[in-house]
Amino acid sequence: MNVKKDLPMTWHFERISARESYTFRWGRGSGMITVHRGDARGSHSDDNLVDCVQVGIDWIDDQDVRVQARKWIRVNAGRGVR
Repeated sequence: MNVKKDLPMTWHFERISARESYTFRWGRGSGMITVHRGDARGSHSDDNLVDCVQVGIDWIDDQDVRVQARKWIRVNAGRGVR
């Protein structure tokens, strides 16, 4: 049994520089990733929310979140996101 497949929520943290980092949170079946400034791993709140990214609800694990996070970073990091 793949334990990750059964997770209801997953977080992915990316440090861009000493002053810039983001946490990407995805809940199974939600259809979106929320992007939070700073380290919000384990949090369920919307503190420091900077973006919401629409995604497919058919994702199966946290690898999908990592891929989308890197795409978002390429476009938004270092630009003073919202």
